[in-house]
Amino acid sequence: MKILVADDHKLIVEDIMDELHDIVPDAKIIGTNKPDEILSLAEEHRFDVIFMDIDLDQANGIDLAEQILAKYPRTNIIYVTSYEKFAFDSYRTRASAFLMKPVSTERLRDALDHLLYPVSDVTEEMLHASFTGGCSVAARIQNCRKEKSISKAKLAEEIGCAVQTVYRWEKGERIPDLPTLMQIAKVLGVRIEDLIQ
Repeated sequence: MKILVADDHKLIVEDIMDELHDIVPDAKIIGTNKPDEILSLAEEHRFDVIFMDIDLDQANGIDLAEQILAKYPRTNIIYVTSYEKFAFDSYRTRASAFLMKPVSTERLRDALDHLLYPVSDVTEEMLHASFTGGCSVAARIQNCRKEKSISKAKLAEEIGCAVQTVYRWEKGERIPDLPTLMQIAKVLGVRIEDLIQ
């Protein structure tokens, strides 16, 4: 999980980051107290979750969130503010949560547990490693498909792709992206972990 904490007060950024490190120790967490860095950081890292102050120095967090969501619509925006009056305005974007400062550990944990767009623990890097290692996703797709007695044509039909694509997956010539892998797991009646571990 990649998280950005954006607030124009450095101490607030540090406090929230410390709390998040305890809640999600494996997450990559970046903080900034410079509003002019937020868009470039979002572009560079494509965060899963952004904790965004609304009343930023010479910037509006809701406006920045709209710009980020225009490019990366599955970003979870969690507003963190001292002003309840911004609650209504925040609905211009589909926020995962609206938190009032000071934010407790419980509220941070609850916001992460109820994200609008849940974040998978499966990363593109894990998928690539599975395809290039000795135990490949290609073999697992083929084995699971055969165990379920599903033909390549049927799998292709259910997923909405060409039979040749399934053939290439099973030969290890192509790597299905994460959403497609989720579809494959659903059609084969297995957990996604069964295909990549």
